[in-house]
Amino acid sequence: MSAPVISELTRLEATFERAERLREEAAEAERAAYLHWQEAYGAYELARDEASTALRAWVQAVVP
Repeated sequence: MSAPVISELTRLEATFERAERLREEAAEAERAAYLHWQEAYGAYELARDEASTALRAWVQAVVP
């Protein structure tokens, strides 16, 4: 192969490797964001259940 072809292949390989690294980083960030969302949603559900329990207790205390 000629030097320009080898140079172009080397450049393409470096570009591919950089794109692959960026794809992996994006996938890791997406997984981390999803786990954070799951934790937040779990906290929301817990707070909702506690609020419902407190409301029922209040209604029972107020309504004879």
